[in-house]
Amino acid sequence: MQTLVIGGAAVLAVLVLLIVLKVVLGGRSDAQKKRDRAHEQAQQRPPDEAAEKGETYELVVQETQYDRSPAEVRGTINGLQTFVREVPDPGGSDALSEGETIRVRVVDYGTEGTTAQAHFVGRA
Repeated sequence: MQTLVIGGAAVLAVLVLLIVLKVVLGGRSDAQKKRDRAHEQAQQRPPDEAAEKGETYELVVQETQYDRSPAEVRGTINGLQTFVREVPDPGGSDALSEGETIRVRVVDYGTEGTTAQAHFVGRA
């Protein structure tokens, strides 16, 4: 009986230690909490508050997605994830690269209003 009590206490101590380590080491940083709040707020606002259809904006290419058909690049306009199509030929010498600033025209929003689609206008 005494062995059972000691074993139970040891298991309980290990569980408490794991929970404490999770809270101390695995908790979200203040910066991550701020990003999460901003993301949640961005999902609540109408997309036209960030980017209006038909308007032209500058966008920094954050990701090239040349393996898709059609090829596209991704960036943000005022916090709105924006996917850009009709980009220069990814296999050509004028292909876009990450970090490059381009001009795009917003043509539509995603079905849930949390993204935008745009067409490439030119380099900035």
